[in-house]
Amino acid sequence: MTAMKKMLFTLLLIMGVYSSNAQGNMPYWVNNLPKPGNETYYFRMTHAEELTYEKAYVKAFSMAILESSWKMGLPVDAKNDIATIEQGVDNNLSIRSHQSNIALNKVCEYQYRSESTNKVVLYVLWQVAAAGNIEPNFEEFNKCR
Repeated sequence: MTAMKKMLFTLLLIMGVYSSNAQGNMPYWVNNLPKPGNETYYFRMTHAEELTYEKAYVKAFSMAILESSWKMGLPVDAKNDIATIEQGVDNNLSIRSHQSNIALNKVCEYQYRSESTNKVVLYVLWQVAAAGNIEPNFEEFNKCR
């Protein structure tokens, strides 16, 4: 089997595990990000699996910040940044990093407990400012299912 076929086979296996373990149907936004209503923000979905909801949420939030920082061209040191983010998560979901302010707005979340690993599987949909240090015009989003 070629490396590409092995990778595809593994991906299909993983997708099968997720779909067979998910409680109910996965929301559409897990695989198809919605289109933003204006240019000041975009949508990002993060996925995390941990033993508790709290740990999964911090991981999903950390990944949203790190991926958004990387997309904006900010330097990213995943190991150090995750530790800093885990200590600084607050209610307004905004973090100052590298002289930039990245605004996030959590709009949807979907979770279930995996039967095979007994971990909380969490998907979070975020609205993310399109650029650092701008005031995004986040619009109401209520299509979480």
